Amino acid sequence: MTILSAALVLAAATSPPAPITVDSPAIQERLGFVRDFRVDITEGQTQAAYVQTHHELLDLYWRHLASDAAPEMQRVTLLPRGSRFSACGRARARNAYCPESSEIILEPRIIGKRQTLSRNVRQRLVALTILAHEWGHHVNHSSSRGAFSNREENAADWRAGRYLAWLMDNGALSVKDFTDAANLFFSIGDFHLQSPHNNPKARYTAFIAGVEAEGVSPERQKGWVMDTAETFSKVRAANPDAPSKRVQARVYRFEIERGGQIAGNILSGLFGAASCALGSADRCANSLQQVGKARPDGWYRLRQLSLDCVNRSFDIEGDGLRRQPIQNDRKGQAQRIANRTCPALVADFQAVPLPTQR
Repeated sequence: MTILSAALVLAAATSPPAPITVDSPAIQERLGFVRDFRVDITEGQTQAAYVQTHHELLDLYWRHLASDAAPEMQRVTLLPRGSRFSACGRARARNAYCPESSEIILEPRIIGKRQTLSRNVRQRLVALTILAHEWGHHVNHSSSRGAFSNREENAADWRAGRYLAWLMDNGALSVKDFTDAANLFFSIGDFHLQSPHNNPKARYTAFIAGVEAEGVSPERQKGWVMDTAETFSKVRAANPDAPSKRVQARVYRFEIERGGQIAGNILSGLFGAASCALGSADRCANSLQQVGKARPDGWYRLRQLSLDCVNRSFDIEGDGLRRQPIQNDRKGQAQRIANRTCPALVADFQAVPLPTQR
């Protein structure tokens, strides 16, 4: 070996490893697996492999790619269902993180049964959202809670939102899967004071704040645009030879329905009062503990939006409201669609002011 070749070998051995970027093979291989995932046991595409791949991606993302990456943070061990932590009192836990040993126990099948999804899809999305949330606890422990310094659970939801937004931005999570995952976050929040988790709306707000912090570009979403924190739209392409002054779009809008919550709390209150009047002290106490725990329903709904650029009005099919001025959309979605599409159709269109509050 010549002196020059020996020097090159020594330099290669002592030079720092190449930085990990989103284009690194380690990242792209795993993104490709979750992007094209379909359950196929013969090909090794199992739910366990899907979860393990996201576990590895979460480590790579928070260690190397996030804006507040923590390259020196401790490795996380993902324990199988039914395990006990090696620390934290050797507790047998479900969907939990132990900061003393940096371990996560995942048991996703106990959550998310309210979702009207197939069993495989529900299991996959529940596992993804819970894993991202528990990883959020680990990053909080290793770094900070970001904008939620006083709310550990909300900070973990915020970090979960950032990871899911990163997946979307890299074409590894569709808008449909994202909206279903966000619905899951809303459905697993708690209202009662004994819970360490915040109420569903607060959890969703923290989660979507993480999405906004990461940002989602429309290029990888097959025409879908994230208009606001709670809305997505896909405008139907206009005929360039015969442009219309009306815009048609498919839209996702996050909506909250509190009718079931109100009725549930009224019934639990009446039942509690009856139990206290006629039952034992224990039955009375147990009944009163259920008062106020009924949850609202919240979900992204897929609807059709029709927008008139000339009359500056819009209508959303099936929402029970009449056509109204564009500026009346409190979510701000109609204004953003109009400002994005109408100037190209109507020469004298004036941009619609956006609402000051969502």
